Parts: sequence; C-alpha cells; structure tokens
Amino acid sequence: MKTNHLSIIAICFAAFAMVACNSSNVELPGTIDNEAFASNVESISVMNLQMGDDWSFVDYPELAVSDNYIYMLEYSQFRLICFDKLTGERVSARTIKGNGPGEITMYNTMFCIGDTICFQDSWYKVLAYDKNCNFLGKIHEFEEGFFAYEISHLSNGNFVLISPQHPGEGKSVLVTDKSFNTISEHFSTPTLRMFIIVTPSEPYYVTGDTIRFFYCCDNHLYTLCGDNEQCIEFRMPKPLTPEIATNEPHNLDKYDGLFGDLAESGRFVHFSYNIDKKRYASMLDTRTNSIVSVDYDKQEQSASNLVIDFFRKGAIMLTDGKYIYSVCKNSRMAEILEGHDDLLDARLRKTQAEYRAYLESNAEYIKGLNDDERDAATILLKIKLKD
Repeated sequence: MKTNHLSIIAICFAAFAMVACNSSNVELPGTIDNEAFASNVESISVMNLQMGDDWSFVDYPELAVSDNYIYMLEYSQFRLICFDKLTGERVSARTIKGNGPGEITMYNTMFCIGDTICFQDSWYKVLAYDKNCNFLGKIHEFEEGFFAYEISHLSNGNFVLISPQHPGEGKSVLVTDKSFNTISEHFSTPTLRMFIIVTPSEPYYVTGDTIRFFYCCDNHLYTLCGDNEQCIEFRMPKPLTPEIATNEPHNLDKYDGLFGDLAESGRFVHFSYNIDKKRYASMLDTRTNSIVSVDYDKQEQSASNLVIDFFRKGAIMLTDGKYIYSVCKNSRMAEILEGHDDLLDARLRKTQAEYRAYLESNAEYIKGLNDDERDAATILLKIKLKD
C-alpha cells in the first residue's frame, strides 16, 4: 500500500555505482531573500471542492489531475473520488479496496491518461477507471518480479517508469512505448536499497515529456528531456551521500540534504532540504540556474512571509508543471489569511476571498462539524509560479 508519512525510514544496505550525465553545480542555500522568493509566486488559489467525510479529514490524500477532473484517493479504505476540475463538484465516488474485479489491495502509483485514472496494483497490473469510477479493465500486466518502478504518462503517449528510491540492478528511468515496451534506459544512479520519506510529495514528477527526480540520500537533481540526461549537483557544507546513509543510518540529521517538496510551475523548480539542521526551501530558475531560498526557521510579519507560510504550513502533494497542488489545514489557512488584513497584498486578498467563498459554499457541511473537526478540515490549494 502506498503511504505518505513525514518520517525517515532506512532499510537494507547498498552497493554503489557512478553517476554519468551532463552536469552542473549550484550552491545551496544560495541567496536567502523572503521577498524575492515570494515575488516568484503569481497566485495561490483555493480549489472549491465539495467537502465530504471521505476526504476532508485525510492529512495527505493521494491526488491525480487529468484534463478535466481531479482524482483523489483516501488511502486507508481506497475510497476513489472524482471532482470536476472547473466547478469542484463531486462527480462520483467508489471504494475500490478488495480482491474482486476492479478492486485493489495495494498500489504503487496512480496516474492519468487523458481523463482516465489508472493504478499500478500489486506491482504488476495496471488498472483503469473512468470519471464515474467505473472499472474499465486491465491495460497492462508486467511480468512477475517487476519491482520498484513507478509509472507516469508522457504527453507524447509513451510511458516513463521511474525508480528514484531503490532502482535495484537496472537504470533509474525507463521510457516505454504505449504498449510498455522499453525504448530507452537512463541514469545509473547508486544502487541503494533504502526507503526514505521526508515529505508527502513524490521525489519525482513528469511535466510534458520532461522527468525530474531526486535520488534517495543524494544531492543531485536529475532531469531527462527527450534523450538528454542532465543533473545538477547542489553544493552543501556536509552533503548526505548514499555511503553515509548506509554506514551511519542513525546520524542522517547530522548531514545536509534530505530533499523533498519537489515541484515545478512556470520557470521555477521548488524543493526543500536541511542544512545544519535547519529547513530551507528554494526556487531554482530553470533559465539561469540561479537559486533564491528562504529559511523556514526565520519568520517575520510581512506579506512575503504570509506567502511563504503556504509552503511552510501546507504540504505539496503534486505538480503538473503549470500548477503546484498542495493541502493546508483549515486552522492554518485562518492563521495565514485572517486577522491581519493590512499585511495582505493583492494576491493574498484574492486568496482570502476564495477561502471565504469556499467556506460559504460548504457551509451546510461545516455546520455539522465540531470545533476540532473544523480546524482539521483539509483544503486543496493550487499555486502558480511565474513564467
């Protein structure tokens, strides 16, 4: 079963291989500037989804965004929910946990092909469902022994299989055709048998035909554009490496790294990491490779800090290249947006209006909640960074 926990777990041991690709390097944290970081944020929108018990109190719901719909999976009972992307209205919902046809007992990834939602079940089968959560059938079954790769769909119709956590004996990225026949293999990242979860978001994403990912306990950002392999080394004072993680698994917090919150919007790649036990977030300008960062431990009363709070107090779940989708608790939304109108700039006034409209549109549901439930309710956000 797929899990999202803010924890660090290391298992097994490792063998190491050399990394070979077109490389460059960038120093972290680079320029620390709250105003510059916040100025890269074009908008923060509240997704006006219809609230319900099957998702509103899930800390980190699994998400997939199709052309016209938002799919959400509540991961304890595998409750699949489909929302209209434009209106936020619930289209359908169905529990798909089980051993029967069209049901799953565990899964590795969920991804969209057009408006169809797909699950990679039990490592081998790929199952498809429509917007009404009706089971459409099995679109592929891998050979027994297939392990560790997670599937995404490329805009050219091909698929990419990614294994940034534990690539075993193969390459970290496989590109396949529409029938899952391998076309090319990429990145000889270290063969590290570890499982580390730092933030709820995946350590990889696909936007169009571009794949970016972090490898476990490593300070490189890997990118595949077509057949062009690239990697950026992030220079840090005491970088965590696979060798260190293997030999000192209980001392990970003494080293710099533990990358997470990987996402892209506009011309920026966003990610977070530790340096000297402090948590930072950075935006990498893909045009210039320049870095602007914020120190999450340093807070101030300003409009820029309120923008940063959406990253600090929320949790990034997904990116489609145009938007970053994140979740934030209702109590934290109120902390950011209410009680200090004088600090809200035009962007945040718009966010505040959308937040209030969201609460109003779900007023009947919210009326039946107690105070703790209202505070704990999950809100889905859509963040746009500048082009």
